[in-house]
Amino acid sequence: MQKIKIYKKNGFYKLKTSQNVHAKIEDIWDFFTEIKNLEKIMPNKYNVKITHGRKGKLYVGKIFNIKMKILPFVHANITSEIKAIEKERLFIDTQIFGPYKMWHHEHHFTLNEDKSIKIVDIVTYKLKNIPFMKILHKLFLKKEIVETFYQRADRINYFFKKKNSKN
Repeated sequence: MQKIKIYKKNGFYKLKTSQNVHAKIEDIWDFFTEIKNLEKIMPNKYNVKITHGRKGKLYVGKIFNIKMKILPFVHANITSEIKAIEKERLFIDTQIFGPYKMWHHEHHFTLNEDKSIKIVDIVTYKLKNIPFMKILHKLFLKKEIVETFYQRADRINYFFKKKNSKN
């Protein structure tokens, strides 16, 4: 996995990650398009629960709710919508209600020459205009987002290694 950095341009922050996973595209696609699997790849400390839209595959327009712990005794409720899907290539979700002014998350899947799958996440987000948010982002949130994506990558690798060892 490459080093993860967050860049700021014109008031928007952007993060890009990529990792290669040795699995079939069908298996990876099936895993990522089951929204309940978000609970499996997010760090335990967030205690992520899908509270609405948990069942069924993704489709354009699907709305789902996530409840996650962001601090001890503080939970965030996030409502997101699937904005685009290209089977076994990409899907995009956006936050329509939650802790960010805007959160746009692209999930890309590409077949490599060695038959592994390159998974690329591109996140563009904007902070809400509330006092101290930029300071909080600089001191805490930015590091937390980066660490979350590193941990997600580790969990994805673990899940597919475990799955492949059973086959």
